[in-house]
Amino acid sequence: MKDDLLRVRKATESKDFEAASKALEELDRTFRRHIADEEGQVLRFLIEVYGVKGAEDEIRVFQQHRPMHATLEAIKKLATLTPDELATHEDSLWTLFAEHTFAEENSVFPRAMRASKKDSPS
Repeated sequence: MKDDLLRVRKATESKDFEAASKALEELDRTFRRHIADEEGQVLRFLIEVYGVKGAEDEIRVFQQHRPMHATLEAIKKLATLTPDELATHEDSLWTLFAEHTFAEENSVFPRAMRASKKDSPS
């Protein structure tokens, strides 16, 4: 997703809106797979191990998918507008993506790994 976002940024900076639009479409497909995989596998696993109450922090991290997707939809609509308008929303998505990735890599995934090691036979 980071590569797709960088392609969007480069395309908008060079005013290549066709390339930006294609990169946004790929980002959308990648992000949809990301959501489905994480919520269907990682979050489900954490809820099975810790219960809903015990996985509240991870649930909050995964709830970030919704505003990220809404921002992505706004960007797709703006892909044909001015570079400034696109950049404003693209920066918002980049910030959400960075915060979300940080939370996953530093909290959610390590906790899932610890839980999977506890669950596996020695």
